[in-house]
Amino acid sequence: MPATKMETPADVATLRSASLADVELEHLERMVQYVVRRTEADDVSKLDYEYWGKRLRKLVQTHDLVATQRQRVIALLDLLERETLYQARRTAAA
Repeated sequence: MPATKMETPADVATLRSASLADVELEHLERMVQYVVRRTEADDVSKLDYEYWGKRLRKLVQTHDLVATQRQRVIALLDLLERETLYQARRTAAA
């Protein structure tokens, strides 16, 4: 994951409230769980792990998240990364 820039006071002032992030975070949690559990036959969305990782990082950049929200984001990014590695190994072994 690329390094993030340090937030300035002006950046913090433009961030959306953490309470507004909850709905988006809940949606992202459901979708990431779906994406990592789907089979090829289920895959009609064509939205890949990279897409959902970008959405999670955007949430961090645009909202003033509290510690528990940040932990949820990190857990989802970790899940996506592990699944990406698993799929790559499975493809290489085939």
